[in-house]
Amino acid sequence: MMNWKLAVSAVTLSLAIAALPQDVKHAPTLQSCVGDINLWSSQIPGFPEPSYDQTRSGTKSLTMREIDGRTKSIAECVSAYPMLGTAQSGRESAALTLTSYYDGEKEMRYFDFLVRHGMLSKFNEEDEAGQR
Repeated sequence: MMNWKLAVSAVTLSLAIAALPQDVKHAPTLQSCVGDINLWSSQIPGFPEPSYDQTRSGTKSLTMREIDGRTKSIAECVSAYPMLGTAQSGRESAALTLTSYYDGEKEMRYFDFLVRHGMLSKFNEEDEAGQR
């Protein structure tokens, strides 16, 4: 009788585990990667060589969360399709160029935050003191 209860418990447990949602991550499609890179780069006037003002105007409406999501998507695309990260005709790839502009926008926002809140001098003091 005890073996029957153990067998039923084992089957119930295995069914319960199988019913749990599985977080399986699949690589993005090449088509979706190219589409996203083309769309996002078209939102920055003058891409691939925009001026500072063009870069800011093309990224200003994005939240930090959106920028992080885009850079994560680009990284996943380049990981799945390395040719997207390869330079073309002597230029850096659109994927890497776009990531560079997003990173620059984030740095400017952090800097602007420090300035707005009067924290730049404190940051510089601590940096000079070796607090990194």
